[in-house]
Amino acid sequence: MYKPGNYFFVLPWIAFIPWYGMLIAMLVCWAAQGHPIYWFMHTYQFPLYISDIGATNLRPLFISCAGWQGLGYCICIACEYFQRSGRWPFQRSAFSKNAVADHGSVSASQDTVKSNYGDMLRSAKFLMPPYYTRHERNCIWACFALGAAGEICLLMCSIFSTAHYHRVHITMVGLFCAFMFLSVCCNIAEYFMMGRHYAQLHPLASPEDRLVETRWNHWVGYRFNKYTISAIAKTVWLAAALAWAIAFGAISDNSKSSCFEWLLAFWFGIIFIIISVDFYLGGRYKHSKYFHQVTSFEGYYKYDKLVPTPRQTDGIIEA
Repeated sequence: MYKPGNYFFVLPWIAFIPWYGMLIAMLVCWAAQGHPIYWFMHTYQFPLYISDIGATNLRPLFISCAGWQGLGYCICIACEYFQRSGRWPFQRSAFSKNAVADHGSVSASQDTVKSNYGDMLRSAKFLMPPYYTRHERNCIWACFALGAAGEICLLMCSIFSTAHYHRVHITMVGLFCAFMFLSVCCNIAEYFMMGRHYAQLHPLASPEDRLVETRWNHWVGYRFNKYTISAIAKTVWLAAALAWAIAFGAISDNSKSSCFEWLLAFWFGIIFIIISVDFYLGGRYKHSKYFHQVTSFEGYYKYDKLVPTPRQTDGIIEA
């Protein structure tokens, strides 16, 4: 285990561990009470739905942990944008200016600066490798917006208890699942696109592959890099979550359906672990085995923004 480049990888753990604590506490409390069937339920089942236990005296725990987990997910996505762009959304940054200042004046030739991309990135204050095109940046934004909408629905689901607002509660559960599915899809798309670009730039890719114009579904170069492996892991996670969510909603037997709900709730924490690994590996890019061997990132949006032009006499480069 190598020393991390930064400690952003701890954030996902802070986000989901209280969620696991809530789930375990609910099961323990229900077992300690003798597995009761509550007054608002009409049939026997084992185990109960999470929402049934959360509608009792454990409702404050349900609301607080659902809100904490939701806030944590949104903060994690926002932190990925911060690490890859060097700034928070809507904030003008001097990171790129500092990087250029370390390698000469703005009057330096384009070729000279472009030949030093790797050095510039290692000296700049990017905490993870920058995204390659606007598409990856837009995927991060969409992932955040959809995730925020989904997590708000989960919070509303915990506030509007199934005992008193059953129809609203069920609606919020469905919206939470839909928005989170789309949010994770955007995150997967981001990593697949970054993996496709990095595959061509990777030092293990052949020189011919680096010059090929590829379509979105045509990959050349070193395909199984850290981006594509992360995207594949998230795709497997999402496929399993989708299958279990369908089973949760489609099975009429409440006992079996609730088993899938509990499985989904615990499975949800795995996506935070994958994000933590992304942050850990991304934070170590300055010390990675291959990144410093990349000779040029020319032609990619975020990297080209690091390259000054003769007209940029004030030395400020838009991030």
